[in-house]
Amino acid sequence: MSVRMKFYKHFVSRTTFFIRNHWFLITFFFKKPLELTMVSYLKLTLLFFSFPSFSYAQETENTNSHFIEPAYMFGKVLPMSTGFTFPETTYQQVATINFGVVNNDTTKWGKYYNLPESGIMLLYSTLGNNDVLGHQFGVLPFISLRIFNKLKNPFQLKLGAGVSYFTHRFDSIGNPQNEIIGSQFTWDVKVFLYKSIYKKDGFSLKLGAGFSHESNGHTRLPNLGVNSPMVSFSGQFYNKKEANHFKPNRIKRQNVSPKKYYITWEEGFGFHEQDETEGPVMGELKPVYSADLSAGILFNKHIKLRGGFTYRYYQTYYDHIIKTNDTELISQSKWNSSNVSFYLGNEFLMGHIGIDMLLGINLHKPFYQKYNPSTAIGTTLQKRLLTRIGANLYLINTHKLPKHNIFIGAHIKANMAKADYTDLTIGYTFNLN
Repeated sequence: MSVRMKFYKHFVSRTTFFIRNHWFLITFFFKKPLELTMVSYLKLTLLFFSFPSFSYAQETENTNSHFIEPAYMFGKVLPMSTGFTFPETTYQQVATINFGVVNNDTTKWGKYYNLPESGIMLLYSTLGNNDVLGHQFGVLPFISLRIFNKLKNPFQLKLGAGVSYFTHRFDSIGNPQNEIIGSQFTWDVKVFLYKSIYKKDGFSLKLGAGFSHESNGHTRLPNLGVNSPMVSFSGQFYNKKEANHFKPNRIKRQNVSPKKYYITWEEGFGFHEQDETEGPVMGELKPVYSADLSAGILFNKHIKLRGGFTYRYYQTYYDHIIKTNDTELISQSKWNSSNVSFYLGNEFLMGHIGIDMLLGINLHKPFYQKYNPSTAIGTTLQKRLLTRIGANLYLINTHKLPKHNIFIGAHIKANMAKADYTDLTIGYTFNLN
């Protein structure tokens, strides 16, 4: 059987198995015609993150050590406002429950990242003013990495990224003070540093500090976002027989594979809402289309460094040029509604999942340049630099180094640190070796 036929057979087999075992999720998410709104993005994200657990369970031995970890966090929502007085707030309080595993090298990526913890976090939060800011409910997949391993009791860096629902959002008439929450569904990102301060008989008490951020990725304005520095206390409960898996022993890595070289093609589709820096008409939510070609080098089966070019077309920019008859841009309206950029990025591969980050420079973005004339350093950086962060889900376990692989992804693209739009992508990667 040819390599191509084997690939097609594998693709059909895995897709059929996935649909059969996740049919209840698919019918729930798509029982109505798919409308690419923020709600649809979040439904797709939940479906996106339901696949890895199935994949690991099917392809690896079930040797992971499980734990439950309730936690209490408290902090303060940072005041942010453009026109209205920010409401008075008390402390933000968060209750979470974490269900997770210690990845005991059943897929090789566990060993490479020093047996990290991963799982799902469920949370409830009050933001310090229930009348204006309301309540928050969230679901976040997370990974916790051991760092500073030369210490007798190393720290753990916990990274979580998921979705949250807010009961109260901005309303120009009913709730004008809440400029930090523009939509009821938002992305939710948390970065915390933990240290165990007491451990005995299947229990570990941890103290941590970190930062929490929620925003909708510029799909609905205002989008100032919820930003909160926080302190956390958590108690981790696990089986005493598995206590050896929770010891912070450093694993020495060696080069496990020669370098591999890849070519990747990626297509993206997202939504961008026009704001005050892009002309007089605000609140128009329209699509952004993108195409990306990159070349990369894979180190030790887990670290993929790459560089490439991206073309983006903003429907919002084009419609604005036509409606306003912009004499400076209308002669080449489609080209002037486009963006061409060069970037360098890195993807951390963990079996079927890749954590994807990149930093780029805009080579062509005339519309944004014109409507952001300020020479202030912040605006200048927003016009010149771009960032993107997100996750990719691969059809075939990347540790197997397949010749061909297909992936889907979800990302937030930003003008430096200011959110630009949220996109969903589909891509193909080819192993040149």
